Amino acid sequence: MLIRHKLLLGFLIIIAITIPNGVIGYLKVEQSLTKIENDIFINLHDVKTASHLNNLAIHMKYYDEVLTQAARNYAFTGNEKWSNLYFDTEPELNRIIKEAISIGDEQERLIFTNIGDANSALVDLEHKAIQLRMEGKPEQAVTLLESQEYWQHKDMYKNTLERYAKIKGFEYDNAYDMSTANLENSIRDVGLVLAEAKSLLYVGIPIVLLIAILLSYYIFKSLATPINQLKQTVEKISGGNYDVEFPKNRTDEIGDLAKRMESMVRSFRAALETELQLTLAQEKLKTEKLTAIGELAARIAHDLRNPLSVIKNVCEIMKMQYGQKDPKIQEHVMRMENSIQRMSHQIDDVLNYVRNTPIQREVVSLKDIILRSIEDLQIQKNVTINLPNNDEKINCDEQKIRTVVSNIVLNSVQAMGGIGTISIKIKGYTKHVSIEISDSGPGIPEDILPKIFEPLFTTKQTGTGLGLSSCKNIVEQHNGTITVKNNPTTFTITLPRLS
Repeated sequence: MLIRHKLLLGFLIIIAITIPNGVIGYLKVEQSLTKIENDIFINLHDVKTASHLNNLAIHMKYYDEVLTQAARNYAFTGNEKWSNLYFDTEPELNRIIKEAISIGDEQERLIFTNIGDANSALVDLEHKAIQLRMEGKPEQAVTLLESQEYWQHKDMYKNTLERYAKIKGFEYDNAYDMSTANLENSIRDVGLVLAEAKSLLYVGIPIVLLIAILLSYYIFKSLATPINQLKQTVEKISGGNYDVEFPKNRTDEIGDLAKRMESMVRSFRAALETELQLTLAQEKLKTEKLTAIGELAARIAHDLRNPLSVIKNVCEIMKMQYGQKDPKIQEHVMRMENSIQRMSHQIDDVLNYVRNTPIQREVVSLKDIILRSIEDLQIQKNVTINLPNNDEKINCDEQKIRTVVSNIVLNSVQAMGGIGTISIKIKGYTKHVSIEISDSGPGIPEDILPKIFEPLFTTKQTGTGLGLSSCKNIVEQHNGTITVKNNPTTFTITLPRLS
């Protein structure tokens, strides 16, 4: 049987048992809840409306007292804080009177309309009193607030509020008592419904649980074993073992998945072997080409060294014999020497890359290596080199590491155009040390940054493209790494620390 058929069968069995109990319980609960909901809504609405109107009436009494006191205090003192309090409070009183009229019944609307009329009359008299005080007539303002007309409206406002309080006090208590009785009856009905629902649940739930447990155990046993076998097979494949057997004696989805995975592994294995063979062939071809180029370059470099030495010696003789007498000859000789030095450097790059000599390790000072590397170079006067203050000891081939440092410093000088600052730092860590060489040059374009350590790659017309590749080979011979980044341009050489 397919897995989806097993799951569907179990689902249908559980539904067949639970639906009758659920429908009966739902109908009983729904019927009772509808009645209870209607009763509660009506009763709570009555209580809420009565309570809100009472709250508005209390605020009417409070705001009226605030207005009366503020008007009288302003009439007596002329202090503007009382007039400000008056005009801030007046809109609030008008608002709650209008709200009470809008939500009350017919009798309540009549009461609050009378309160609004009395309030309007009081406000008109209080506005007149405030205006008289503003005009510098405090005696007339006080007289107006003490007048018989003012206190008649005041008594009307007060008596109407008291009449509402007596009426609503009775009605609120009555609504509360009726609502409480209705709620008690509703609660009693809920108890009866819940008792019937419990009797259904106590029988239905254990049966459903028992069937669900049996079905779950059956489905688990039919799925867990093949899935576990498939998992172990995949783990072997991830470990590099492609000679594995997939479960083949199943006709469900797991068996189909196993067949598809087996086909995929066979295709992947064939593609992997093809790619490996192609990679090995490409590497072999590349190695053969580089070997041929290296041998040819070594022979050419070796043949060029002898005539360069002769030319260099002739330049020395010419400088000693004629340099002091004729400045032009001295200038030409210096140009020749610079050209000879550049060619010698390129020849050294080729030979250093071709010759893979074993390293001769010794314990040396990194700071001494840096100093001697710089001494080997002819640094222009416009280039400033900041040397490290600290030092570290490493076990390395001093001459080869000096070649690496010299090459990177020389590249930095050329990148800056002979003007700028080079900073060299030594950093010590638990298991390694690093040399950071940074310059103030324009940086390396991001598109060629990953290629600068590749053999024969160069952006300089006079370069061989082997200098940084030789540096990488030397550093890797010492079990180290060399990296580069921009902003600023920084080469980082990491070497094992002396244990």
